[in-house]
Amino acid sequence: MALSGVKQQLKHHIQSMVNEGILVEQQFAQVQELKNSENPKFLAQVLNDFCDGAESSITNLNKLLGEEQVEFEKLNASIHQLKGSSSTIGAYQMRLATVDLIEAVDEQNKGRSLEALKKVTAEYLRIQYKLQTIIQLENKIYDIESKPAMNDGNCAAGPSNSKHI
Repeated sequence: MALSGVKQQLKHHIQSMVNEGILVEQQFAQVQELKNSENPKFLAQVLNDFCDGAESSITNLNKLLGEEQVEFEKLNASIHQLKGSSSTIGAYQMRLATVDLIEAVDEQNKGRSLEALKKVTAEYLRIQYKLQTIIQLENKIYDIESKPAMNDGNCAAGPSNSKHI
């Protein structure tokens, strides 16, 4: 697929996420703007880091909430990390779900906290799938842009097998 087609596909995918309320356009655009020629894989790396961090935080929260005696104060670091990283990339629904979790933990209500964590997990799974598509498209754009141009006038198809006399 041509570079312009992949870029258009990426633009439409991001716009659909905005339309669905999954992403806040301005926040996500700020992260996109940090990508440049010196760091062309920046966006893909940030999104991978978000996914890795979210999975780690959710795993930790499940473990802590699964204990018989929940130490609610231990939950705060993971929850705030999730909320902050969600806000950074503009993951609106994910951020809202973490706010509900913060409220439940502040109340020290294990049942409500578990329900709120289910919502956080569901929102993460929804956005994670869509972010993976962005990462794949970003990587495809990088691959296309980093290929050396094989266009030097008459030899647009590359080197010829014919011998020159």
